[in-house]
Amino acid sequence: MSDDFLSTLIDNSARAKLLRVFLFNDTKAFGLKDVAKSASVTPKIAQKEIDALFNMGVIKRGQVSIMLANGTGRTVQGKQKEPAWTVNPTFKHMQALSKFVHEVAPAPYRKVVTALREAGRLSAIVLSGYFMGDPSRPIDLLVAADSVKEDRLEQAVKGLELVFGREIRYAVFSTPEFRYRLTIQDRLIRDTLDYPHLALLDRTNLL
Repeated sequence: MSDDFLSTLIDNSARAKLLRVFLFNDTKAFGLKDVAKSASVTPKIAQKEIDALFNMGVIKRGQVSIMLANGTGRTVQGKQKEPAWTVNPTFKHMQALSKFVHEVAPAPYRKVVTALREAGRLSAIVLSGYFMGDPSRPIDLLVAADSVKEDRLEQAVKGLELVFGREIRYAVFSTPEFRYRLTIQDRLIRDTLDYPHLALLDRTNLL
């Protein structure tokens, strides 16, 4: 069986990819090119699956946000040159669908560990935030390491972003600093560990 349970279940890998992109970015509206790129499918295939999801009521028409020169986001009002779509929060099965999609990860968690281990000697890996279906958390990935190569870690995270179809917010600390932050009840650490999270690695019993 494929490692991607969702695409196997619905027998449509492209639709599974688009579902993840929309549900892992449920406050964002996507144009056709952006969602196709995020899902790693062609615009033609993306449009076909968008039409299907739209007809089912899973997504709705949305408005694209643009970034102004001063760094503030603004939603485009009025007529748009290109249509955009976003999650439809009033879809009657949205809560159940979102929970299901978040829980059936596009790759087994062991692959997350394998990818990150290429970056150095890691002591702890914790999933939070969007991985747990809670975007209100400050980060999605917490890493502690005895030694780490920042460039390799960044590459590994970018690779995982392609798999999960969204930006991954992460923080990395040396093992001593991580241990210190635990002892002083550091807010970032507590806002991660005091809420639903999943420890994929705890090599030195830090957690």
